[in-house]
Amino acid sequence: MILVVDVGNTNIVSAVYKDDKFCFDFRFKTDPDKIISGYANEILKFFNKENVCVEKIDGAIISSVVPKVNKALTDVISQVCKCKVKLLDSKLKTGLKICTDYPEKVGADLICGAAMAYNKYRSSVIVFDFGTATTVCAVDNIGNYLGHSICPGVWTSFRALSEFTAKLPKIEKISDGVDAIGKNTVSSIESGVIIGTACIVDGMTKRYKKELGENTKVVATGGLSEIILPYCETKIELWKNLLLDGLNFLYKLNL
Repeated sequence: MILVVDVGNTNIVSAVYKDDKFCFDFRFKTDPDKIISGYANEILKFFNKENVCVEKIDGAIISSVVPKVNKALTDVISQVCKCKVKLLDSKLKTGLKICTDYPEKVGADLICGAAMAYNKYRSSVIVFDFGTATTVCAVDNIGNYLGHSICPGVWTSFRALSEFTAKLPKIEKISDGVDAIGKNTVSSIESGVIIGTACIVDGMTKRYKKELGENTKVVATGGLSEIILPYCETKIELWKNLLLDGLNFLYKLNL
């Protein structure tokens, strides 16, 4: 059994795989100050809930965009699960050639999703990830990771509008239906952020495909993907567990 851990700016999401099959997952807030005791307790709680012994974990792999937690999290997992822990960095094999200015600085989450998507399709692919930031990355048809784009995520945009303006309210919950033309302040903010993000998806896909080719596969993941995709005109495949599946793939690739 393999434990995979995706550390994001907002949440830490973990999952267990057995023979490449997803078994269960659990998550909690990313808090560098509570990582040692908090994560150990979370592991034990969820493994007990699933009636699985933590010592059945054969190995673990971490993808992290929060460097401050890496050592503590690695130590906790190795101690609780009694296994070796891999950290996804530029030293691990990914199946991709990173063609950016500074390959070692590319976010682990971007590489993880791109590697998994390319491994599945073996053709050019565009990957959108809707999290604290909205990201899009590109891989060509021979496995070259060409680069990526980064813009504020949905909740980051909502928060910025309320914090940096005098009158705009904080959005706590997104309406079931969002109209392009808002009729009040809340619906106008939702239009700008939700439909605006969908327009980013459509526009960036069009521009990326000019370089990658019209037959390029487009994949989306992240907690807000199901909210954004209905407003997109682009044909996109939703892959909820892309990063978790990717970590399981990369763990095996580096045995």
